[in-house]
Amino acid sequence: MALSRVLFSSCFLALASATSASAEPAFEGVDAPIRNGDVPSFQITGLVPASSVRVTAERTSPWRSDQLYRAEAVFRADAAGRIDPARLAPESADWSGIDPFGLLWSANRVEEAESIPGNVVSGNALIVHLSADLDMDGIPDLEAQLDMTGGLSQIQEIPVGASLPGAFFLRPAGEGPFPVVITLGGSEGGDSAARSLGAQLAARGYAVLGLPYYSPAWGGQTQQFPGLPAAFADIPLDKAEIARDWLTARDDVRDDAIALYGVSKGAEFALAAASRIEGFAAVAAIVPSDVIWEGWGAGTTPGAVSSFSWRGEPLDYVPYLGMTEAIAAISRGERASIRPPHDNGRAANPDRVAPARIAVEAIDEPVFLLGGELDTIWASGFMAANIAQTREAAGLTTLSLIYEEAGHGLSGPPTTPSGAAEAAAKAEAFPQLIAFFDRHLRQRAD
Repeated sequence: MALSRVLFSSCFLALASATSASAEPAFEGVDAPIRNGDVPSFQITGLVPASSVRVTAERTSPWRSDQLYRAEAVFRADAAGRIDPARLAPESADWSGIDPFGLLWSANRVEEAESIPGNVVSGNALIVHLSADLDMDGIPDLEAQLDMTGGLSQIQEIPVGASLPGAFFLRPAGEGPFPVVITLGGSEGGDSAARSLGAQLAARGYAVLGLPYYSPAWGGQTQQFPGLPAAFADIPLDKAEIARDWLTARDDVRDDAIALYGVSKGAEFALAAASRIEGFAAVAAIVPSDVIWEGWGAGTTPGAVSSFSWRGEPLDYVPYLGMTEAIAAISRGERASIRPPHDNGRAANPDRVAPARIAVEAIDEPVFLLGGELDTIWASGFMAANIAQTREAAGLTTLSLIYEEAGHGLSGPPTTPSGAAEAAAKAEAFPQLIAFFDRHLRQRAD
């Protein structure tokens, strides 16, 4: 019996090898677009079992279309002659273990812009060019494209108008009325973050109001939206009220299912606005602040302005300590963090903290918090924990995710170049964010 089993196993392995070798190697699972943030399910089949294959992923930068990013990994085909990054750890890569997003977030900038056929380096950052080097000779043998534009083709964009300069409304496919999310970017200003966030939500059936609220005009920048503040000073929280009213006047929006979604300074905005304005069903605050901070920018005096205002009056704020020096060092190309000016300013001005605290206990609606303990911009992990503790003491619904090894870049899915800790955090947090909105907006709307 033992000899029979050995012979049978040997015959089975030989048959499997012959079958795999006779099949044409090919990429599979790349025929249809997927949504940005959904787990990629592509495979390479028809390989020689146990053979090593180098897989390369190239894409344009999510931030600049004239930059190329590339990731590489070597996988060993399984016994069926298949490589499935969602189920197989690489032999060598910039990450360890099984990670279906590894070829996306581990990408590094390269200079050979012409290496993508058709010069895709000037194209869509959501199109990833895949190649496989089957014999490890440095020449690609297979090529395919991973299309992450799923859900975007039928989205309609509608300008909001003069009441909210630069704002835009994304209407997803379907009849509606839709639950809606107001998206707020951070201190980068303009509409880039609001558009990125908005596209991810609109692809999942949410209407989105992208709300730029600051358009910088300093450091040699051309102001994107002249109707917005050029300095991050006394930004009116009232804009969220105008946005709410614009949405509730629309027949294709559920006025009982409007959420705020802010990142970094946008999270500070979202929490401060929701603590004062009724009519929101949920709030998501990504790498948030628990206080209002000092403002800055062209024409401002350090230590003399607030970041935000309400009803025309500047809000109490916590001053920075050493921010001018930190910014000067960064402008000289030196490595510097702007977290110390926040931490030192808070420590040096304890009397300013309580008046500047955002009254998160006044937000009756559910709140989603996401922070990183190693944040080098500001202490988002510490501040998210403060917010969660205050809300829990008040018995309010709060989902708080704080990652010990992660930094500031926690917005969105793990599909843009980042560090391993941030990618791991986003892989876990992004589905929970979508589930949070589904639970408190979509199910409420249904």
